[in-house]
Amino acid sequence: MSVLVLQDNGAAHDHLISSLESLGFHPTVTTAVEVARQVAGGSNVAAVIVDLTIDFFLTTCKQVRATNKGIPLVVLFDDESAAQLEAALMAGATHCISKPLNPLELGAKLRSAIGKHQPGGQTEAESTLKLGNQRDFRTNLNRAWRRDWRSRWPLSLIVINIDDFSHFNQLYGRTTGDDCLQRIATAIQESLYRPDDLVTYCGGGEFAVSSTDRAGAGVVAERLRGKILELAIPHAGSSNGQLITVSLGAATATPGSGMALDDLVASAERALSQAKLRGRNQWVVQQEEAMPWLA
Repeated sequence: MSVLVLQDNGAAHDHLISSLESLGFHPTVTTAVEVARQVAGGSNVAAVIVDLTIDFFLTTCKQVRATNKGIPLVVLFDDESAAQLEAALMAGATHCISKPLNPLELGAKLRSAIGKHQPGGQTEAESTLKLGNQRDFRTNLNRAWRRDWRSRWPLSLIVINIDDFSHFNQLYGRTTGDDCLQRIATAIQESLYRPDDLVTYCGGGEFAVSSTDRAGAGVVAERLRGKILELAIPHAGSSNGQLITVSLGAATATPGSGMALDDLVASAERALSQAKLRGRNQWVVQQEEAMPWLA
């Protein structure tokens, strides 16, 4: 997923960029003018990150919101005072994150904001894959949550992100990228054994699966990772070898246990960020009882 970065600190810049890349994002450092142009022009930018002094970040937030009301806008603070936080939110910030930067927090908040911003209409890739989009997935996930609320049956959410997919598209072209998505979508569907399990393409080389498989989220995640690796799709630009790989984040919760559905989604996104930071081509599962950070 492509993100634009506005920053005025060279040393911190290196840390922010490396953190974003480790998390599976594709950052581009740019200017305020270019940010305004891209977010207004229907580009494939997923989010904007602002790391500037207070006067500049307030101006930038207002400029972005004047041209794009919904794009995720994350502001980084050296000192997150109540006054600065309120000013940033009033100017249109989606999230505010204090420094020193915590990559897990950054990754989880970015993925959550991007997921909520996905448009309702289908892209060309989504139409080709014949999978629902982000809005369809939220509708179906809510339905599954209500169903399992009655039975108190655990529900797992697995988020699957293709490693270095932006580089794959740059190397091989969009047509080959769409073919890669189709093969992975088929592999995912073939790996799900229960009729209630759902798979959605969320954009940016990312899929989501809701599962009630009794084997558990870890078993399903490993099955998915292995099945996709068996496709042996060449990727000369991979940071993980010469083949397409995926990272997966999963979480399991029992509806009615006190956890909200949004908490389950945030936990799976956080687990995905952990898988990326640990080296990619692997999965991380957060169980219901291991999520104190949600409290």
